[in-house]
Amino acid sequence: MRPFKPVQLVSIFNFLVAIAALTICLQWLTQSPTIAKSEKELPRVPAESADLLANEARLVGADQTRQQEPHFPQRSGPSSYDQVAALLTGKAELGPKNIDAQDWANYVQLIQVNWEQYQQSIGQPMMAWSATEIKDQHPTVFYPFSGPDFTTLYQMYPDKDYYVMAALQRAQRLVDLNQLSPKASAQTLEVLGSAWNSFGQYGYFITEYLYKYLSQNNVKIGATTLMSSFLQLHQFSIQKIVPIQIADNGSIIELHEDQNWDSVRFYLVKDGREVKLDYLKMDLSNGGILKTPKNNLFLKQVTTNPVLLKAASHLPQHPNFTKVRDAILENAPVIVQDETGIDYAPLNMRFDTTLYGEFNKAYRVFSGYNKDLAKAYVTRDDEKILPFRVGYFKDGNYALIVARRK
Repeated sequence: MRPFKPVQLVSIFNFLVAIAALTICLQWLTQSPTIAKSEKELPRVPAESADLLANEARLVGADQTRQQEPHFPQRSGPSSYDQVAALLTGKAELGPKNIDAQDWANYVQLIQVNWEQYQQSIGQPMMAWSATEIKDQHPTVFYPFSGPDFTTLYQMYPDKDYYVMAALQRAQRLVDLNQLSPKASAQTLEVLGSAWNSFGQYGYFITEYLYKYLSQNNVKIGATTLMSSFLQLHQFSIQKIVPIQIADNGSIIELHEDQNWDSVRFYLVKDGREVKLDYLKMDLSNGGILKTPKNNLFLKQVTTNPVLLKAASHLPQHPNFTKVRDAILENAPVIVQDETGIDYAPLNMRFDTTLYGEFNKAYRVFSGYNKDLAKAYVTRDDEKILPFRVGYFKDGNYALIVARRK
């Protein structure tokens, strides 16, 4: 073998030095604290999987144990929803452009008279009573068989973060009086005026009238419109309204605005406090629950919160509504109900019950219901005064029960 020339030796030496330097650099990089091993090994999420994860994060369980959605940004002034609701309640500075001035003045006066009548005889006494007699600390409350009656729910539980209501009527989109034709506007005022007359007098909506409001004319007046009116009168700012539905796992998911408006979610603000309100169109009968397993899962979750039952047509005492009754009996920490709620005997077995007002018999349409409660009002001597009327009119006698789990 021939000996290497000096130039060749220098080249070989430089090559070996370069190799050694590269090896040292690689060792330093693999041990550098700025590139943690756990970071290098994070898997990449495919685009379709990322979308699924994002959708999952938006699911909000009825028991609020799932990740909450970001708070809807609060506006500095009234929202477009507030402006529409102000028209519905006669609170807007200017009346709708397509309504006769005198018709509008009559409508505004009708709302003012009925709301003041309701507040003086029912609303204000109810809120004062609930402040001393309920005192519940749970952040969520559930009101099945509610119709659009947000005002009773709020007055019984004025400090909740999350209100959930369920009834059989559709929510529909919010009706904007400024967007209707003159004929449709006049018809809508007539329907809304009838609704206010009913609520101002009785403190609840008659079920058959709720269906009439949806079908009486081409303008579908559903729960969203009536609830928005209550929210305006109770000085909530409506930040956003979106359609929702129950997901397969029993949670609630928001829908795109072009989808079904059977059920809705309200994002609300009052006195700087953010509040969420869900209204769900739901068949609470045994058949309705059995054919929709996701609704059954939802009920098991939402009934772990306090429950309100009022003017429920005695359905929780009917043999075809035992599923929702049993879920409430098994899960609810507190139940506030009138005589149309759960039968007194099973309720008193599991809960410590406090009776308010008087109860002799059920309203004539429901004669024969809740006879155990009538006996309790005769045999017990600890019932308390009820300073407001609630539920169905029965010769001036009204009953309310506060039940706390034993």
